[in-house]
Amino acid sequence: MWPSCWRKPVAHGDCGAISNNNIYATRAGLSILAKGGNAFDAAVAVSLTLSVVEPHHSGIGGGCFSLLYSAKNNEVIALDGRGIAPQKATSDLFIKDGEVQDDWKDLGGQSVVLPGLLRTLDTILKKYGTMSLEQVCEPAITCALEGFGTSYTGSLTMYDDSVERKLKLSEPFRRLYLKRDGSFYKFGEVQKNPELGTLLKKIATTGVDYFYTGDIAKKMVDVINERGGCFTLQDLEKYEPKIRTTVKTSYHNYDIVSFGPPSGGCAVIEMLNILENKDIRKTGHNTAKTLHTLAEAMKLGFSDRSVALADPDFVDIDTDYLTSKEFAAQRAALITDSANEYKSAESITPKEYPGNTSHFVVMDKYGNAFSQTQTVRDWFGSGIVVDGFGFVLNNAMSDFSAAVGALTSQGLTYGMANAIEGGKTPLSSMSPTLAFKDGKPILAIGAAGGPRIITGIVQGIVNAIDYHMSPETLVNMPYVNCLTKAQGLEVECGISEDTLDLLRNMGHSIVKVPIDQAMSTMLNSVMRIDNEYFAAGTKRVDGCGGALTSSNHIILEGICQEDI
Repeated sequence: MWPSCWRKPVAHGDCGAISNNNIYATRAGLSILAKGGNAFDAAVAVSLTLSVVEPHHSGIGGGCFSLLYSAKNNEVIALDGRGIAPQKATSDLFIKDGEVQDDWKDLGGQSVVLPGLLRTLDTILKKYGTMSLEQVCEPAITCALEGFGTSYTGSLTMYDDSVERKLKLSEPFRRLYLKRDGSFYKFGEVQKNPELGTLLKKIATTGVDYFYTGDIAKKMVDVINERGGCFTLQDLEKYEPKIRTTVKTSYHNYDIVSFGPPSGGCAVIEMLNILENKDIRKTGHNTAKTLHTLAEAMKLGFSDRSVALADPDFVDIDTDYLTSKEFAAQRAALITDSANEYKSAESITPKEYPGNTSHFVVMDKYGNAFSQTQTVRDWFGSGIVVDGFGFVLNNAMSDFSAAVGALTSQGLTYGMANAIEGGKTPLSSMSPTLAFKDGKPILAIGAAGGPRIITGIVQGIVNAIDYHMSPETLVNMPYVNCLTKAQGLEVECGISEDTLDLLRNMGHSIVKVPIDQAMSTMLNSVMRIDNEYFAAGTKRVDGCGGALTSSNHIILEGICQEDI
């Protein structure tokens, strides 16, 4: 006789949980928690391990946005380690004879921002962690020296056109990321990175200053400038992550805190505020009416973001107005029963002053919460390898406005508030976010996937709060994404044809995302429910949630095992 209800076991435990998109990184973080470390210790271990096993997404040659909740201090800290433009960079960096040079944006030394990841991790560990750099580096070093299985997405990205160009351009890149016979590593095949392992060993024992001031720093400057960059040693020596202002709202009696500009957090907050003006609980999950409302809220948020946001150290941004309920009500009033194209709101342009990612989340038994997105931007960043040290440099300068209205590789356009200036941080979609109930964090959430980061996080929060979904359920629901009416409404497989027909009748141009399409909305979340921590990773990629129990069992999705 069939039981009336079968519940699939999910990764949960009472001593903390981690969600990210790689099993090695999840194991690394959980092993640190099992040894008594807190969420911040575990986060540094996860981040460094991702730098080894996901070089196509992120690494020490890139940067991050980190959102921390310290239970001890009862405060949320937004730490911007995205990286900044070198001091000699100017607004015409990507322009030649009046034209934007796309190769310079993607592959040139001009495309590299100062790598901020290591300095940021060091800051987190020293201020909020309890363990040494040597301890939290150990899992990453082991993966680099002893080997790790090639991930599904890691094997897929090698066939991308942009990676093919990087392979052709750089012999050090080929030597680092191809097998000796010149072929690609296939899914599951073991690869090693002894150069990076050796570097991490030295950093672990001597400190991250070596990366920013040692012989490696000179090598970075030289290789960047050989490819057209304008770096100096002083750029690296003086680099420090920035403390940013958080943006906040209430959403159906939950407090939502996200990362302020130059991240995508303002857009997350604006979209949630717009949705609060519409009764999407009543219209139901993923119905045509709800999906239409979601799409219109997304388009409104992106239209405002395109002109209103930039690095607040260089432009005066009215974040209070942009994230206010009053502003959202005005924008929500524009939504009709038909799909529309929206202009940005008036009077939101910032004033000049007298001037592909990895995501993971961690919650621990001490009440701390952590959400971080890290990136080298495109697959393997700029493709510029720091030869002998085992890592690739980012191409995050491409997220600046090369010219007003110039389209980025992620389908976004910006105004000149986001123009290149020395010391400036480029605008980003990365939006690590936390949700609180009664002053305690109950959800740590974030995503990878370019602009789909913002839309994915909004839907994840809606799924959790409006539709009461657990992490395992909410990350694997069909998602939609919409930047503009002209670009269309992206719809993942799982939405019925009847629903799609209703959306077409409302004026939406439907863009179907195939069922086997990886790397669309790559959401990660950990949730605290009745003092148990639940985690899940999206199946669109190599997702892996894991938790730790008081009996020191590490539980990965689908696996229960003793402490590793």
